Amino acid sequence: MRPLLKLSLLLLLLSPIAIAATLWLALSTTPLVTQHAMLSHQDIARAKAILQSNDPRRLATGSRRTIELKSQDLDLAADYLLQTLASGNSELTLSANRLDLRMTLRLPRLPARHFLNIDGSIEAVGGRPVIRDLVIGEVPIPGGLANWLAEYLLRGAHAEAPENFIQDVIEGLEIFPDRLRLTYRWHPQLLEQARDTLLTGGDRAALRYYHDLLVALQSQGVGRTGSAVALLQSMFAAARTRSQDGDPIAENKAMLTVLGTWASGRDIANLVPGNLARPQRFRLKLERRRDFAQHFLSSAALAARGDTSLSNAVGLFKEIVDIDRGSGFSFTDIAADRAGTRFGELATRSTEDARRVQRLLADGVEETAIMPPARDLPEHLNTQRFQELYGHVGSPAYQLVMQDIERRIAACSLYRL
Repeated sequence: MRPLLKLSLLLLLLSPIAIAATLWLALSTTPLVTQHAMLSHQDIARAKAILQSNDPRRLATGSRRTIELKSQDLDLAADYLLQTLASGNSELTLSANRLDLRMTLRLPRLPARHFLNIDGSIEAVGGRPVIRDLVIGEVPIPGGLANWLAEYLLRGAHAEAPENFIQDVIEGLEIFPDRLRLTYRWHPQLLEQARDTLLTGGDRAALRYYHDLLVALQSQGVGRTGSAVALLQSMFAAARTRSQDGDPIAENKAMLTVLGTWASGRDIANLVPGNLARPQRFRLKLERRRDFAQHFLSSAALAARGDTSLSNAVGLFKEIVDIDRGSGFSFTDIAADRAGTRFGELATRSTEDARRVQRLLADGVEETAIMPPARDLPEHLNTQRFQELYGHVGSPAYQLVMQDIERRIAACSLYRL
């Protein structure tokens, strides 16, 4: 009996060590996917078209849908989603009945091992996905355990999920060397629950805090009209206080996410659900222009949550689209996008930078510290005029204007430090 008791005590003591060791081995100091996907504005347009054409939200509950994606489109959509949501990159390879996936997610808030590397494969067996191989970091996960965990985690994430979640949702999967075909049954409640699952309790609490703070500040006359800098001062002062004993990067990211969602005109209830008082319509300005403030905050939020190259590509994509929509191509908006991208990147780049931005913004800065003069840049160029002056995106004439924009941003006092 005594040896059994000793063994039980030993296992009890070793369990936390074993868990910690497993978590340590699951993270890596170097990325598995080293090739960073640089998405152009054409890539952004294509990725959005792919996602929009396969958006299931208009389907009736319980309806069946089949989608087919070419391998290059699957790659593009995966890169776009990963860079937008999780600051990551992936490599997908299709073969007969098999999808091989290599993926790296960057976790900048961890002290040493910043990368979560996933290397695995999924096979189509009887029209259903089956995980065959899975390695997370340096930890191999047996196929049977991986499939059980996937089913368990999905059911746990969705309170209303059926007992056989994967089998009920995915009705058919076919994988070819050049394309993937998927048939699924649509359950709209799963989308809402999946959105909530992506956020931790701390994330949701921070988003709710900055949402409510924005509403409260507007009730006091701050953030309703005038310069966006006045609102940023109050918001960063709150972030500075909240992160005294916490993570300033997480606070800045949550705050900029709320402001960017609000500025872009998207439904903020998708971010902070519930029957709540909502912020008044966005009317703030930078350089006396509302569109500058909207571009700045939207790009800052995207850069804070993902990748600066993606933020720049999205900004350019919007201007390309606007050429034929009446407003035309505007280098002024590009300047606001690039300045916002620089701001969001700096506010979340490191703990030291995050605290420095909090301190400087909370103490108060002029607009020129974060947004360069841009009203004199060319704007409202239709297709014909743009081609006459610049030929195409990336031409020498175009690059001269972009270099001027970058010089102006670099001269802003916040970005010189």
